[in-house]
Amino acid sequence: MEILISMGIMLTVIGMSLGFFLETGRMNFVSAEKNDINRDVRNVIDRMASEGKQSNSFVIYTSTAKEDRDDSTDRVRTNESGDCLLLIFKSGYADMDDLGVDPLHSPRPITRLVLYYRSTTMKENGKSWGPVRRWEKDFSDDPITDPDSIRNIEDLLPSMATLNAESTNVVQLSEGLADGRLFYNFKNRTVMINGKIIHGNQAKWVTDTYNFSISPRG
Repeated sequence: MEILISMGIMLTVIGMSLGFFLETGRMNFVSAEKNDINRDVRNVIDRMASEGKQSNSFVIYTSTAKEDRDDSTDRVRTNESGDCLLLIFKSGYADMDDLGVDPLHSPRPITRLVLYYRSTTMKENGKSWGPVRRWEKDFSDDPITDPDSIRNIEDLLPSMATLNAESTNVVQLSEGLADGRLFYNFKNRTVMINGKIIHGNQAKWVTDTYNFSISPRG
């Protein structure tokens, strides 16, 4: 009887200890994932907000699929959302007489393009998740030496193969919360970014939302 009582006490203590260690492990896991999420939030807000303020204009597309960004008619209109944000940087270059173009009616040369896009890797119940990636390309501000700088924007975007090869991850995994997408076009003046960052694994997802807006200088 004494042995049975001792074994019962031991099992109770072991059970309590195991529960304590499991809870501690879970809390440590959540804390580590939260730290990673906070790092991602800081990175995406600092970088995107800074480049957004420096850019002259923006264009949003539904996605990076070729059929969603190969023509100006594919651009998301005001009060609509998409998963592909293109920030456009232009110079003040205006002397285009050598090109036989009236400088008062010519486009300002593009000096840089920065593309942020959310790639869809998982879908379930009408929701989608995927990494947020970034691509950029620089151009000369002289249209004589770099004719690409005055071409149509859609003609300057890379193929999907090039985009995947040259872009880098900004956020590991994100869900779009602006009508299921990440970027919302507010009156063609402001981009509202509304998403959820996801870390962890199938057994335990740790999430947090991020919301901010950027307004190019024009």
